[in-house]
Amino acid sequence: MRGLATALLSVAAAAAPPPADDPGFAYTERREYYRVDGRSVDTLKRQLDAALAGKGLGGDGVGRTVQHLSSRYEFEPTPAGCRFKGLEVALDVTIHLPRWEPKGGRPKALAARWEPMLDALTRHEEGHRDIAVDAARRLLADLRALPETLDCQGLAREAQKAFFRARLRHSIRDGAYERRTNHGIAQGARL
Repeated sequence: MRGLATALLSVAAAAAPPPADDPGFAYTERREYYRVDGRSVDTLKRQLDAALAGKGLGGDGVGRTVQHLSSRYEFEPTPAGCRFKGLEVALDVTIHLPRWEPKGGRPKALAARWEPMLDALTRHEEGHRDIAVDAARRLLADLRALPETLDCQGLAREAQKAFFRARLRHSIRDGAYERRTNHGIAQGARL
């Protein structure tokens, strides 16, 4: 019998990626940049606001972190019940950030505002990533803690419940992070 649980966790806007020391945890991260070229604050703000919406990633903010969390496993019946075989939790993260490339170079006054904003925005997005990494690691621990005395059908049900709890935990923590940081503005992610 084979089980597969997958969910897409999409959020607006994570410290260091997880170490690769756990063979049951697969992690990938990408950075994707969108180009803006405004030479005034107003033009640049308009471009930032419109850019993610044009990629189908609209919402508040000019950065976005998208996570895809999944778990894969097979069931192996045992004399006492059932256990996972080949258990893996995978997290794929894509962080979307702006890249400012104005024609004719960067106006000095605007550049002095851009760099601190981009640094703060990057830290904010990495905070979203960290919340997702924590949720994925906790999911793996919860799945490993399921009793092997359950039959395979019972183990499948408990695995689905653990996945749902992981998604819910992530959503609650991520929403609280957005409120606490005011979508990164309290961290300095403002032009």
